[in-house]
Amino acid sequence: MTIFDLAKWCGHTSVQSTMSYVRSKPTQLASAFAKADQAARMIEIVIDKEVIAAGATKDGAPWKYYDLGDSYCSNAFWSTCPHRMACARCYFNIPKPSAKGVVLAAQQAANRLLEEVWLSPEERDAVSGDVEALEGMLNKLRDKPALDGRTPGEISATCGSQVSSPFTESE
Repeated sequence: MTIFDLAKWCGHTSVQSTMSYVRSKPTQLASAFAKADQAARMIEIVIDKEVIAAGATKDGAPWKYYDLGDSYCSNAFWSTCPHRMACARCYFNIPKPSAKGVVLAAQQAANRLLEEVWLSPEERDAVSGDVEALEGMLNKLRDKPALDGRTPGEISATCGSQVSSPFTESE
């Protein structure tokens, strides 16, 4: 398509208007791409097609599982959860050694996809292995309630000593 055809197609009366939209410097494009890449990471998700086909999603049954490495998160809104870096005691967390985790991993009707998740600067530092950034983020979330309404301290109290809490000081 020529620039004149593009101008007509866009509804511009002047080719100069079209040119202002088309012109981009390669350094601007590279900079925009680098910024977008720094803010996003891909995470594997498992889609349970049997739950969707059965219509159980209408009743609130989980159908989308985020693969967190050692567990799955059944919260469909995990990508926006403020506690997504500390999921061990969350109501939505399904440990992989459990029967449900094994079924999800081996299920024939499950699709494995990637979803892009935007990370805050604090989360990027924590993901990159910065221990101080991870401790700072955990301290910041200490009194912030999770999606089920409980704070991390309340969750630790109900779990007892099954899993050590990142929010309590080690002895």
